[in-house]
Amino acid sequence: MGFGVVSILNAVFRRAFNSAGLRSSSAAVDADTTLHFWASPSLLPPSSDSKSNSKNGSDGKQRRPVVVLIHGFGPDPTWQWASQVGPLSRHFDLLVPTLLFFGASTTRAPDRSDAFQAAAIAALLSGVGGGEEEPREVHVVGTSYGGLVAYHLARALHEGGGGWRVGKVALCSSDLAKGPEDDRVLAAKGGVAEVTELMVPADTKALRRLMAICANGPPKYLPECLARELLQKFFAAQREGKIQLIKGIATGHGFEITPLPQEVLIVWGEFDQIFPVEKAHKVKEKLGEKVMLKIIPNTGHLPQQEDSKLFNQILINFLLPSSAISASVK
Repeated sequence: MGFGVVSILNAVFRRAFNSAGLRSSSAAVDADTTLHFWASPSLLPPSSDSKSNSKNGSDGKQRRPVVVLIHGFGPDPTWQWASQVGPLSRHFDLLVPTLLFFGASTTRAPDRSDAFQAAAIAALLSGVGGGEEEPREVHVVGTSYGGLVAYHLARALHEGGGGWRVGKVALCSSDLAKGPEDDRVLAAKGGVAEVTELMVPADTKALRRLMAICANGPPKYLPECLARELLQKFFAAQREGKIQLIKGIATGHGFEITPLPQEVLIVWGEFDQIFPVEKAHKVKEKLGEKVMLKIIPNTGHLPQQEDSKLFNQILINFLLPSSAISASVK
C-alpha cells in the first residue's frame, strides 16, 4: 500500500502519544463491547510496561489525578489530542479512549446514544483504575461529540463511583443543547440535505465541505489523493455505525440538561461554524453557576488544534489546584 501522507502523519501523532508515556491497549468492557484506548502506565497492568511504571513513578506509591480525553467525530484521538497529551502528562495520568465505531472500538449492542458511549468508558475506568480503598480523582474532558459523552460520563461517575471521584469537567466546542433545528441549519451551511452527510462524508466533495467549516482558515488546497486517503482512513470504516451515533444523540432531543455538581470549563472557538459561539452561552446557562466560559480568539471548531498553546494554558490552569498553577505550560 505504500506510505502516504496520512500514514506518515498518523505515525507522527502516535509518537506524540508515546512520548507522553502513553501506551496503546484494548479491553472488553462487557460481553458485547471492546474499547481501544491509550493510557499512562499506572492505568495498565504492571506486566505491560513495568519499566515505564518505575520510571514515571506510577508503581502505586504516588497516584496522580487522571484526565480522560474524549475525542469527537473525525480522525483518531491521536490526531485530535496530539498537542495536549504532552503538556497534560507532566501533571496528570491520562486515559484516551477511542469511542465506539471509531478505530478499533466495537460493540454488538444496539444502543447508539452518547450516554451508552459514556457507560462504556465508565466500565473501562472501573477495570483500569477502580477498586482502590480511596477513590482516585478523575477529570473529564471532551471535544465536540466527545463533550456530549463527557457530560454523561461525569454524571455517571458521580452517581456510580466505581472507585473514582470526579474532579472537574471541561467541554470544548460541544453544544449540549443542540436539537433538530440546529442539525438542519448545519446541514444547510454545509450544502447537504442531512447533517449525517456532512459529519460522516461519503466522498471527497463532502469531506472538503466539512473541512471548510471546521477550522477558521482551513487549508486552501487539498490534493485529491490526500482527500481520498483521509476519507478511506477515518470515515469509510464503520460508516453506518457513525451515522447511527449522530441519529442516537440523546442530548438536546427531549433530554433535559441539568447542572453538573462539578466545576465546569467551557472552551469555544470565536468563529466556530459547527456550533456558533452564541451556543456556548446557552450551554453555560443550562449548566448552572459553577461554570467558566473561555472563548479562544481567531479559532473555529478545533481550538485545541488551531491555538493549542492558549488552549493548553486555559485547560491546565483550570484542572490544576491553585497552588500548582505557577507551573509553566509550553
